[in-house]
Amino acid sequence: MEGDAVHRCAARLTSLAGATVVRSDLRTPALATVDLAGRVLGETRAHGKHLLTRFTDGATLHSHLRMSGSWTVVRRHGRGGRPLLPRHLAVRAALTLDSGVSLVGVDVPVLELLRTRDEHRVVGHLGPDVLAGQPTATQERFDEDDALTRLRRDPQRPVVEALLDQRGVSGLGNLWAVELCFLRGLWPWTPVGEVDLEPLLALARRMIRHSLEHGTGMTTTGVRRRGENHWVTGRSNRPCRRCGTLVRFRPAPGSGAPYRREVWWCPTCQPVSTRAGRGT
Repeated sequence: MEGDAVHRCAARLTSLAGATVVRSDLRTPALATVDLAGRVLGETRAHGKHLLTRFTDGATLHSHLRMSGSWTVVRRHGRGGRPLLPRHLAVRAALTLDSGVSLVGVDVPVLELLRTRDEHRVVGHLGPDVLAGQPTATQERFDEDDALTRLRRDPQRPVVEALLDQRGVSGLGNLWAVELCFLRGLWPWTPVGEVDLEPLLALARRMIRHSLEHGTGMTTTGVRRRGENHWVTGRSNRPCRRCGTLVRFRPAPGSGAPYRREVWWCPTCQPVSTRAGRGT
């Protein structure tokens, strides 16, 4: 899941602040006996792809949605005030609130309760959030110097992998990384030490902020019609929108390579780095 989608989720959950939990059902072994009833919801903050839902008593429910998780506000209730949910959903958490709605976490792979003052334990290793400065972010401003230092730690690392590593900058997912490489004319496996990172980061922040503020659905071409909203993502063996060359595709490798994902690129608009060679 991309960082702008996580920030939109944080804003949606923050709209519930002030409601009291009247019933909780946490379906993960570590939290199976935890009862959140009586706790009052505070704000939900995002850092990269992590969500920090705070309670006013100094506790935080930390969640990470990864690729398929979601938090949904359910307004229709069944007998006893419990939410009516399709049986096929992999519900991991259900918080029934006194406001008449339930907050339901579906297919949420990471869920833990910690003290708010200990949030650094789960997000402290992350790089600056590309959406820092937004109301839903845990950071007040984007620390560009810190981000650049982190990205430059391994000058030989492919730029597409560096962008996906949340320890460098957080909040960029596969789509943004691939589209950024295209828009900057970068072969995705160009060593990050050869890349002019300042304008790359500026473009990344401008694009993802526009998606968050205008709800454009991660459109990068300016066209919102499905199939026309991205430059290269999902367009393998189709003509490049800019030059007509067939877009190429490399599938994600197997497990053990967490920052290597599916990659699309135009071999004409994104020429191979001469120093990196043509082995990729």
